[in-house]
Amino acid sequence: MDTQELCPLCGEGHVTQQVEPVETDYKGHQTLLPQHFLLCDHCGSDFAGAAQAKLNKRALMAWRKQVEGLLTGAEVAALRDQYHLTQALAARLFGGGPVAFSKYENDDVVQSESMDTLLRLVRRSPEAFRALAEEKGMTDELALTRPVSHVTRSATVIAINRRQEEPSPHYVPREFRTFTAAGAQSCK
Repeated sequence: MDTQELCPLCGEGHVTQQVEPVETDYKGHQTLLPQHFLLCDHCGSDFAGAAQAKLNKRALMAWRKQVEGLLTGAEVAALRDQYHLTQALAARLFGGGPVAFSKYENDDVVQSESMDTLLRLVRRSPEAFRALAEEKGMTDELALTRPVSHVTRSATVIAINRRQEEPSPHYVPREFRTFTAAGAQSCK
């Protein structure tokens, strides 16, 4: 049984999936990204269908996040897992829209720098997570008395009551991003 797709351009040949590295430039940084496309064995036409275009866009978005020094889709998913959040709960807690976290995690879109900073702060500080949940009125829904996993997968219990006499820690947004001698950004 022949399951190969006919070429939509010539109607005679069959198309096969191809991947080739393509040099890409973004903000002065260059890399080779995989370029997915279909190739006709009869007319030699190459083109990207919807599935290939989606793969190409995701590879580009993931690389742009890296260049910008933003969390990757996998890191955003790990943060959500760290606090036992569904994508819908994460969207309600952090903002960004009902399907924002699906898009961040699949590298369909690049999160804003402010969203990235908020996610990094919460990733580093269960206290910040608890404070945000309290601010949004979601403490009961998120069951903050259960263990919260850290990135290393060790568990910690978050206390719900905050001592008022403790000063709030100062937050320095640029603390997360450092510059190397070559000017490249690295994130903590």
